[in-house]
Amino acid sequence: MTTFAAVAADIIHLAGALQGAERAAAVGDVLERWKWFWEVDSSRLTNNDALALFAELWFLVRWAGVTPANIEAWTASEGSRHDFQWPNASVEVKATARSGDAGSVHTIRSLDQLAAPETGELYLFSLRVTRDQLANNTLPKLVDRVATDLADHPAARERFLQKVGRRGYSPVQRKTHEIPYRIVEECLYRVTDDFPRLTHDSFPTGLPGGVVRVSYDLDLAACGSWLLSTNPKDWSPN
Repeated sequence: MTTFAAVAADIIHLAGALQGAERAAAVGDVLERWKWFWEVDSSRLTNNDALALFAELWFLVRWAGVTPANIEAWTASEGSRHDFQWPNASVEVKATARSGDAGSVHTIRSLDQLAAPETGELYLFSLRVTRDQLANNTLPKLVDRVATDLADHPAARERFLQKVGRRGYSPVQRKTHEIPYRIVEECLYRVTDDFPRLTHDSFPTGLPGGVVRVSYDLDLAACGSWLLSTNPKDWSPN
């Protein structure tokens, strides 16, 4: 389905039975909602990228809360150091769909990902999921949930849709990303100076000659001492 066909179908669905001003308002709402997706290259949102976006939106909905301020704090789509940035806290979000009982292992893709923020404390949020056809958690449903929660905040809603569009998400590919996930584990860790990590400070004289980038795998089975919470009620970014 092309973007044009998807927009047309959305207009027919929402405005087809309405009349007059109500129909015009419904059409305007659909066009406003779709404007950030017209030129989105949805093919660049790989399955791994979609899982990462799912985890960030899961954290937004479940842990941070859907508010205009928290939409602004969600900076992953802008290439920031950490996925969420508040004055008092920053959060790096990681997800894995690995099966088995080995626990969560995440790839830290740069020396900046777990580096201390300019202000406040740093946290690592780990989400472990598994595909389950009986589960009800999908990326499109999370996008819809956030957009609905922001219905009374049109500017924040528009900002949110802009951000998911930047990541390559488009409703055109909704069925492609309707992968149902069962949540196996969600954990928030406090990243302190002695947390297992590599940063630029780990190489005081700089990287060895010829090494231009460092990534590494972090096994959270070794990070129990830094586990802060498995319950969103126990944490607040403020």
